[in-house]
Amino acid sequence: MKNTLTFALVISLILRQGAAVYCQTKPAESLNQLVRLAIEYAPKIKEQQQIVLMGDYKTKIQQTAAKPQVQGEASISRTDPMAKATLPFGPVPVTLQFQPNMAYNANVSASYVLYDWGRQAVNLEKIRLETELSKNNVESLKNLYAYQVATLYYGIVYLQRGMDVQKEQVKLVAENAKLVADRLKTGDALEYDQVSVGVRYKNAESRLEDLRSQLERQYIYLAALVGKDVRNDIPADADFDVGATSMGAGAALAQAQSSNLDLKTIRDRDAIAERDVLISQKASLPTLAAVASVGLRNGYLPRINGEVPAIADDFRFGTNIGVRLTIPIYTGHRGAYQTEVAKINRTLLKYSTDAANQTLKRDIEAAQNDLGAAQLRLVSSEQTVLQAQYALKLAEVRFKNGVATSIEIDTAQNSLREAQFGQLQYKYQMTLASLEINRLIGTRFW
Repeated sequence: MKNTLTFALVISLILRQGAAVYCQTKPAESLNQLVRLAIEYAPKIKEQQQIVLMGDYKTKIQQTAAKPQVQGEASISRTDPMAKATLPFGPVPVTLQFQPNMAYNANVSASYVLYDWGRQAVNLEKIRLETELSKNNVESLKNLYAYQVATLYYGIVYLQRGMDVQKEQVKLVAENAKLVADRLKTGDALEYDQVSVGVRYKNAESRLEDLRSQLERQYIYLAALVGKDVRNDIPADADFDVGATSMGAGAALAQAQSSNLDLKTIRDRDAIAERDVLISQKASLPTLAAVASVGLRNGYLPRINGEVPAIADDFRFGTNIGVRLTIPIYTGHRGAYQTEVAKINRTLLKYSTDAANQTLKRDIEAAQNDLGAAQLRLVSSEQTVLQAQYALKLAEVRFKNGVATSIEIDTAQNSLREAQFGQLQYKYQMTLASLEINRLIGTRFW
């Protein structure tokens, strides 16, 4: 009959814990608020957001290559000597100089690429993908900060609960010390018992102080992430309320393929590398452009016997319009080498993807193993805590009746404390494992 009741208790605890772990619960609003504060405060995220903004301007710069390019030019130059011709016209030879020593030129020229065999489109696509990669980096940083905050948050919850357990232990030791003091007065206890319980009390207070120091460290780390003191931002009744998923390792890995930010970053880099291959392959293709210019220059009239014509006669407006085809002939195989480098880069990214999937599969399976193991231990710890509480009550009754020593009380109290800490630790381990699974599959909880 006893075994049947024990089995029923374990089954009910499994069902209850299973419902608690595998239902999708919403994290506390206090955690979400801290995550939002950390994201708003993080200098790294602001830095990456500037890179995104820079990418938008890089796109605009690249788009200008498809627009007419207009420029003005003004120049003055002197050339010596200048070619001259002497013609024997009549008794006095005539000297002709067809170009002036002083040349003046002012013009406005324009060029417009008519066709570039797709180079402009590929360059624009590459810059767009680079901007998308920067945006993905922003989201990756937000995700990183969110899970760092969550880990510290639940670490604080764990230490708060641990302090509650330890405070209860201090209270129990204090009550035990009072009983020993009363029995010492009546001669039913030895001075050794009083000294022993005093040592246990100091040890319990020391462990409480250790927990308080660890809690303070967690507060410091969390404050550094959010940029302010957070001691009043985590409610005293905060609990391990992280959401979890019931999917297996295969389903989790399949979901991670589309939502894991690290994999998405590698895919974005591969798409950029693919454009690099296309750009390198198009480097040896020609460019067809329309060109035109209009301007004012001198030298339209020749210099006869060194005389300079009037400005109105010597300076004229002129125009030039045409089509220019630029064909790369030889660049030392630069384009071919760049193409090979881009292809090698794509191969590297393929191996990076394989390595990332391998690591992701391992981490998901490990986290699910940790979650399952902690869940089973938590179920058994529930019964252990009940048994330890019952054992302590029996020891207290026996001690009050004078049939037990303070050593039995100490043993029972330590057993209860260890059972309660074990129960708390298993909850914390489940929380950390659930956080890790959510992070790996790309869950955004905030």
